Amino acid sequence: MSRFRKGFMIPLRVAAMGMLLSGALSFGGSAEAFTFTQEVPSPPSQLAPPQSGQGQLIQTREIDVTGDGKLDMVSLVGLKSDLNSPYYDKLFISVTGQGQAQVVIPLEGGYNPKMDFCDFIHDKLPQIYVTSDTGGSGGFTSNYIYSLKNNVPTAIPMPEPLHVKATFKNNYKVKMKIEETGKSFTLDIADRKEAYDQFGIYKQGKLVKPFIVNVDAYSLLKPIDVDRDGYCELKGVQRITGIANADTLGYVTSVWRWHKGQWKLKEAAVTQTLATSMVRAPSPEDED
Repeated sequence: MSRFRKGFMIPLRVAAMGMLLSGALSFGGSAEAFTFTQEVPSPPSQLAPPQSGQGQLIQTREIDVTGDGKLDMVSLVGLKSDLNSPYYDKLFISVTGQGQAQVVIPLEGGYNPKMDFCDFIHDKLPQIYVTSDTGGSGGFTSNYIYSLKNNVPTAIPMPEPLHVKATFKNNYKVKMKIEETGKSFTLDIADRKEAYDQFGIYKQGKLVKPFIVNVDAYSLLKPIDVDRDGYCELKGVQRITGIANADTLGYVTSVWRWHKGQWKLKEAAVTQTLATSMVRAPSPEDED
């Protein structure tokens, strides 16, 4: 765990944690950020352990996110109503810099929250990226990017999921077209012929019952430096499902790059398999 320098403003000291969380909760889940300053004359060498009803420190890092050339203490904090549950009812980003007001950004709750840092918007500073699982069999995630340049919190919008038209075709095929690019792809689902015949979708390879192919929202939006130029893109994964939510037919993948104040689609494709690093690991909280 990182140590605090003498005179550094401690956003997560137990004496101040109750005030921090009660103030954040008063926003009722709003994504608005607020600030307050808590000066600590003699900071402890490390954070005290969380207590019942207080925030739990999930992650912390010293990194300059404000651009003043000094290290800021950036922390990801979670609030639980049930300390034995893996679910965080609310999440918070806390940023404290030397001589600057503390910034606290409330986020929605979730499972398995994680914080990363990268320059997405090409302003020569790292932004704060937070992702968490929403839970449920859909495998969706909540994703946030915040810039703290000049100690001013600014939410960076996330790219919208791709729009994909998908239909079952004869001979156990799924025809898909990505509207944003106009490109078409075909998935072969002959490996699940028996199940589709039993459900009455196909008979001897002929489509006999119309059925909707679902293309989900993002199950993953992962920072990745595609060009190895020091700037991060976002790689998105959308799951394609058939006769049941557990029936994964394939994935729609996309790579987004920030350009002139908005996300631009760099590439998109449909694939039946993914690299292990791009697959969301199943969690105990997932429902059938």
